Formats: sequence, C-alpha cells, structure tokens
Amino acid sequence: MESFALYALFALSLWAPDATTAFGAKAELLKYVLFLAVSGLIIVHSYRTRGLAVSLAGDWIVLIAFLSYTALSAFWSEGSTNAFIKAMLVLSAMLVSIGIARMKRMDEILPILYRCLVVFVVLSLIVVILFPDKGIETGWELEGDWRGIAGQKNGLGYISALVLVAALVLPLSGEPGRRWGAWLGRLAIASISAVCLVNSGSRGGLLAAAVGIGSIALAHLPRVMQRVVFLVSIALVVPLVNLTVPTLELTADKIGILGTTINTSNRTTLWFYGLDQLGHRALLGFGIEGFWTPERVQAFKDIYGWVLDNFHNGYITILIEGGVVGILLLLLAVLFVVLLFMVSVGNLKDPYLTLAFGYTNMFLVGNLVENELGRSTSPQFIMFLIIAFALRPYVSRIAGVPEASGLAHPKAAPA
Repeated sequence: MESFALYALFALSLWAPDATTAFGAKAELLKYVLFLAVSGLIIVHSYRTRGLAVSLAGDWIVLIAFLSYTALSAFWSEGSTNAFIKAMLVLSAMLVSIGIARMKRMDEILPILYRCLVVFVVLSLIVVILFPDKGIETGWELEGDWRGIAGQKNGLGYISALVLVAALVLPLSGEPGRRWGAWLGRLAIASISAVCLVNSGSRGGLLAAAVGIGSIALAHLPRVMQRVVFLVSIALVVPLVNLTVPTLELTADKIGILGTTINTSNRTTLWFYGLDQLGHRALLGFGIEGFWTPERVQAFKDIYGWVLDNFHNGYITILIEGGVVGILLLLLAVLFVVLLFMVSVGNLKDPYLTLAFGYTNMFLVGNLVENELGRSTSPQFIMFLIIAFALRPYVSRIAGVPEASGLAHPKAAPA
C-alpha cells in the first residue's frame, strides 16, 4: 500500500491537464485536490507508523526554512487566494517528502519513480504515433515538436532525459546469468526515451540529459580523479569568468557570450520586466504568486503585445517572489545538499546514490531555463525534495553511521 501511494503521487505530479479548455480547468483543480488528498494520507500514515521526525542536520533545517519562508510569503503577496493555495501546496510537498523519506529508502523510491516515468514516456510515444494532432506541437515556433501526454514539449524532453539517465545507471533485475531479457528491455527503454528527447526539440531537456550523464560519469571516477576534477574546475572559475563577462550581452530575446548568440525565446524580456520592478521590495520580494497580478499582466501586454505569466527560470522566480531572503535560503539549502553529495559519491559507490546525484544536478541546471522551483506539484520539484530529504538517511545507512544521532525521537513503529 505504501508503494501504491507513491505511484499515485508520482502519477498525479506527471498529470498535465490542458487548463485552456473548460474541462482542463476543472481537471487541474481536481489534480490539486487529489494531490493534497494523497499527500495527506502519506503524511498521516508516515507519522503513525514511523513518526514524522525531522533531522537537525543543516541540509534538512535550511531546506525546511526555505520552504516555510516561501509559504509564509503568502501573507504579503498580492496573489490573494491563489497565493494561499500555492502556499498550502508547498507545505504539503514539504511534509509529504519528509514522510516519504521516513517511510522508504532511496533505493526503494527511485525505482518507483523510474517506472512511472517510463510509463509516461511510452504513453507519450504511443500518442504521438496514433494521435499526432494531440501529441505533436503546432504552435508558434513549435511546429513538429513532440509533447506526447505532457503539457508542452519541454515537459516531455525533461522527463525523457530523466528516463534515459536512469536507464544507464539503475541495476538490472534477475540473476546475473539470465539478464539478457532485462538488458533488452533496458535498451528498448533507453532508445524510446532518446527518440522522445530528440524529437521534443527541447534544448533544456538535452542540457539536462548531458548534465545527468556527466554526473554519472563523475560519480564513477576514482576518488582521486574526482578531487582532481573538482580542483581543476575551481581553478578555471576565475579565468572563465574574466573571459566571458566582457563578452556578455543581454537583449530582449537573446544572450550573447563569447561571440555565440543564444535564443532565449523571449525569456530575458520576462526577466528584465520582473527585475526592473523588484526595487524597494528586494528584501522580501512580492510573495508567492504575488508578481503576476492582472494589472502587471496587462501592463506587460500593453508594452510587448504578448504576455506569459511565467519567468521560465526558477532562480529568477524565487528572487522576485521571495526577495534576497528567499534566494539566499535556497542557495544555502542547495549548497548543503551538493556538499553532502560531493562527500558521499566520492566515498560510497552506490547506483542509487549516483542516480540521485545526477537527478539533483539535472534539476538545478534545469531551473535555469524552466521554473520548476515555482511548480509545487511538478514531478521535478517533488523528486528534488524527496531526494534531498532521503539523502542523509540513505547515506547514513550505507555508510553504517547511526541515523538517529541527528533526528528528533520518532514515534515508535508498531510491532
């Protein structure tokens, strides 16, 4: 039943109803209601059976502080009811992630997530083949790109990247001498995900896949080589910054760097619009869901002739909605998690830890081009929170370090 609840939660996070239709708007509301209901059941079950204990380690405390602050920002947000609904979803995501981390180990959580993602990608391929009018984009500059059952091409591209990376590192099932069937199945899944990734036309998905594969390769290097790579990377930071900053040019829809022009699909226009208005609200920000009010949406449309109430960058979103306090809490939480990974992957050669390392790096890089940090029910955001909270208990377990030393006393599980 616990595994079934996780399947249900991941499936709901993957569900992307079309909010532009009358049915889609109702389906989106239904998704949130079901997400809260399933999350509530998991939280209650975890508390009753394991106790909802909270680690006193820095990675847990700072991440909880960031999420709590984000939810509390609803009180000074101009988002009205939407702000408090979003705050409730953020708190729900935090509590359910803690509950799952207490309820399941990392090596149990990641295979469940992987199976859900595989089903999603396979169904997307089927929809593209059988119902191309539904599975292939037709909009502006998107014609021919695959989206499958995702809301847009970037969703399919990123999820396909997650499946591809997992297919390369997750252990195969079955006895060592009889794994040819598992090998063929894994090859088929990797091939399907690669085809969907390429045909989605998602540059963010391709970047995420490259980061994930690079993370896996780094995790498999000997510890000495990992340290060499780390030291060389640090040594190159200063000259690289000195080389690139003078060539950096930001325009309304492009980024120029080292003589190369990157089309941002008007993302920079959205970033400038938000940052220009941050002004005296820089410390605490506009609050969750507090920036894109109807008045600002209309003002943006009057200036540019089009509007999209999404910054398409998780870090810009946190800065504008949470201010300097929010972005510093986020960066500190990320620093704690990344440092724990860097210590762990160099000393503990474990496939699930390696996959979690790759997924975390993919999420952090993916937020440069998409706003996953601002989507409290997205599979990427839920995946990141669960990994972040499950990481320390799992590392403690495989390293043979007592986990209870950093935890409040949990409620005893029934005999």
